[in-house]
Amino acid sequence: MIKNMSSVDSANVLAKPIVADVKDTSIAPSLFKDHLLAVKNPKPEIHFTNYDYVITGILLFLYILFVWMYVSNYKKLSQIINGFYINRNSNQMSRDELSIGNRVSFFLSIFFIITLTIFISRIIAYYGLQFGISNSTVLNIIIGSGIIVAYSLKFASIKLLGYIFKVQREANDYMMTIFLFCNTLGLFMLPIVIGLTYVKQVSPVFFIYAGTGVIVIFFMVRMIRGLILGLNSSEISKIYLFMYLCTLEILPFVIMAKLFMLIVK
Repeated sequence: MIKNMSSVDSANVLAKPIVADVKDTSIAPSLFKDHLLAVKNPKPEIHFTNYDYVITGILLFLYILFVWMYVSNYKKLSQIINGFYINRNSNQMSRDELSIGNRVSFFLSIFFIITLTIFISRIIAYYGLQFGISNSTVLNIIIGSGIIVAYSLKFASIKLLGYIFKVQREANDYMMTIFLFCNTLGLFMLPIVIGLTYVKQVSPVFFIYAGTGVIVIFFMVRMIRGLILGLNSSEISKIYLFMYLCTLEILPFVIMAKLFMLIVK
């Protein structure tokens, strides 16, 4: 009997939870009192990160615009893209008088201006260049306006030279080549601009060099197309063709390349 009671008592002792000696912290001094920090706001505040919502809205608009063009105007869109490197498609669009008034080409021109503007502004921001303009929106507007003015002057110069030297047809064909260059380049620059803006796991230098490489490739293709167009025409003097390519095509590109190399050093 005594043995059984001992067994029961031992079982009760083992069944009891072991309670650690916990110190009562209700009487401990508060960490938020008796300090030198000044209270700014006793209530919680929402923290907003430094995020460019304007660029996000613009890129989202471009993406929706591309999806809409792909769904509703796929044939015309593919014709414009193929026309950049296929002469047959380019000649067909020249006969169809593709212009800025066309709905697809108009939206693709917007693509080109916006994507190139954002690409240039991101390069400026990454390398910390200062031009006396602190507002990024104003800087983007200036860059976009500069692109529009530059290509407007280029088209006007080509049109004027075509009228002076009586080669309007060749001038129109070359303007079509430049127009296709702009329309197609904007589409290829869109994913690069998105990566440069949002992808933080990859160095921005990768996207900067990738975008620059794409621009150089497109420029070389455009130059070759223009050179072939001039050499195949009996109306265009080879001397005038060489002078035009050196002054209005190669020289501006060399200047921009030199400026880019100075920036990235």
